[in-house]
Parts: sequence; C-alpha cells; structure tokens
Amino acid sequence: MSLPLSGIRVVDLSRMLPGPYCSMILSDLGAEVIHVIDPRYPYANPPPFYANGRYKESAFNSIIMRNKKSFTLNLKKEGALDILYKLVKTADVFLETFRPKITKKLKIDYKTLSEINKSLIYCSLTGYGQDGPYEKIAGHDMNYVGLCGILDLNKQSSYREKDEEKRPPIVPGLQAADIGGALVSAIAILGAIIERERNNNKEGQYIDISMLDSVFSFMPMAAAVHFSNLLNEKIKYENILHGDCPYYSIYRTKDGKYLSVGAIELKFWYEVCKGLGREDLMNKQTVKGEERKQLFKELEKEFLKRTQDEWMEIFKNLDACIMPIKSFAEACQDPQIVHRNMVVKLNHPKLGKILNVSSPIKYSRTPLYIRSLAPKMGQDTTDILLELGYTSDEIRNFKRKGLI
Repeated sequence: MSLPLSGIRVVDLSRMLPGPYCSMILSDLGAEVIHVIDPRYPYANPPPFYANGRYKESAFNSIIMRNKKSFTLNLKKEGALDILYKLVKTADVFLETFRPKITKKLKIDYKTLSEINKSLIYCSLTGYGQDGPYEKIAGHDMNYVGLCGILDLNKQSSYREKDEEKRPPIVPGLQAADIGGALVSAIAILGAIIERERNNNKEGQYIDISMLDSVFSFMPMAAAVHFSNLLNEKIKYENILHGDCPYYSIYRTKDGKYLSVGAIELKFWYEVCKGLGREDLMNKQTVKGEERKQLFKELEKEFLKRTQDEWMEIFKNLDACIMPIKSFAEACQDPQIVHRNMVVKLNHPKLGKILNVSSPIKYSRTPLYIRSLAPKMGQDTTDILLELGYTSDEIRNFKRKGLI
C-alpha cells in the first residue's frame, strides 16, 4: 500500500523535540526519513528509558524516532561533508534546527545545498527565526510561550483569588511552541512539495520557521480581542480564555478531582445550570464585577457536592460541554481514546510489548501505522552508504577515521 509521502526522502539533521517531531509526522505519512546524528551527541538518548536487564532504550525516542532510519556522521571530520552532499543529491527535503548562521559555518546552508540539488526543499526550524534581534539567543518552550502571551493567559482567575495581585502564570504541561513549530514546519514542507511538483523547473525553496512565530499565530482569540479594543473606545471586550469567565473554567469535585466546563454558547450554559439544579443562574452567564465573583462561588459550592463520576453520570445526557480532567495515564484508558486506537502495542525484540502513540491522522484508503520501531543510533548507516555507491572497504575506512 502506497502512503501519501511514499517516495519522498527527508534528510533530517534536527535534534531534541521540535525537528524530530516534524520529521515523525512526515515519516508517519510514508516519507523515508534519514535522521543524521553526530555519534558523539550527548543528548541522543534522553530519559526516561525502557529497561530489560542490562538493556535500555529511550522511551522518548521510541515515539519520535519511529518509522525512521538512523545515520551517524561527524560533520567536523574531513570527508564527512562529501558524504552528506552525496546524500543530499538524493533528497527531497532537508530539515535542520541549528541556530541561525551555524549552517553556513558548517557548509550545509541552503545556498550550498541548493547548488547540489536544485529541487531540494530546505526547512530551518529555530526558536526566533533566521533574523531579528533575538535570532542568536538560546531558548526553550517556556521562553517562547512566555513571550507570545500564552503564559499571561495561563493563570488563575482574578475573580477566584482573594488577592488579585497574586496571579502568577502557571507552568504549562504541554510544549506548545516545540510541537507548534513542528506542525507548522510539516505543513510548510507539504505545501512546498506540492508547489515544487507544479513549477516547471521542479525547483525547491527555503523555509524559515520560528517557534515564537508559530505560537504567536496560535492566538486568534487574543489577537481579535486586542485588535478590536485598540480601535474601539466605547466597548471593551474580554478574552474568555483568561480564566475570568465562570462558564469557561475548571471546578473541583467532592473527591478532590476536577471538571472542565466549556459552556460558551448560551444553550450549553443552560444545560450546565440544569444539571446543577440551579436554573436560577441561567440568566447570569455574563455578569461582571461582584456578581461574577459570587457566581464563581455558587458554582464552586455546587460542584463540591458530588464526585467527578457522579457529576459525569448526571451530565452524560445533557449537552453541557463538561468533561473530567484526567492524568495522561487515565487518558490512555479513556474509552474515546481507546476507541480511536491512539495507544498501540508494538512487539520489541528485546523489550517485549511496548506502547506507542498513534498518528492522529485517520485516512480512509491509506491508513497510517507504525511500520518500524525507532532505530538504534547508526543502525542504517552502512546500508545507506552502500546505496550511495560506497564500497565496504571505504565504509570500514570511514569508521576508522571516526566519520561514522
């Protein structure tokens, strides 16, 4: 069965999470992803680990490196560039996550590689992009979501704090910028592949993706509120994602668990009030000031009267947009996630049965699946070199010199 990206070769020099997550999407779609890694890179096998006796393997890599090939290459060794250039000649896509200008020093920048392969689609995924005042600054997900305004929204409601000044941002449990940058990169690469096939010269192009740009673009609600308030002197809108709206919030239950309430539309709010047995609150959805603070108190008081399961039994027949808040372990057992086959068991030759996360893309005719386990570092180096035309003697020489 042919998958959507069958026949597309991706040379991936990225590290950590963002780039490898992008290439994971492409590999799930059927692309041949060759992950090129320096054999001395210290973070190539991050914890936590699966373990069986003395054997251990990165559980993180088992997810993001599935369906890929692993090729070791030390670009600082003489002769390594010639090998990479030969590989690039066969590639459709080149992905990297080095800081800006580093690729030029390494002689693997777009200008250099596009002269070797004019059809190459070259994607750079970085924290702040290839230009601007922050281009050379190091960063992690927390920095990007802090800069773009997400962390400012990610805090407790002022209506539920006794001291309104004590509203520090909360560390999010999701790497939104890393994953967001990966998703945007994958979309950009797919678009570039389509465009290349349509242009007469089959020319590739350069793609510059910033994780900060990506998460900044993920905030249309915040943008709409801010832009409209700038132009509107009389009416000031509020962002309902700020936690200040009783109908879009989190409530604790009798057993110390929590429920998420997303009753934005009036019809859903009516169902929430009906389930709580508080029809008297139906006309108070958008109250403000002290009335809103009192509404929060009333809702908190009501939700504390029953356990999470008891409330879900009540709301299962009401169209109220209420769901339980679960841990990841609980989510793995959730009937909807189980039904959608989002957690799969794979046979590992040394670990037995291991778990993995399925692709969320559900095609009707060409379903995606995990075709191969994450490779060991350098597992495919020899096969790829032989395919590129190198002899066994040359490969042994590369190993002696420390190139591979």
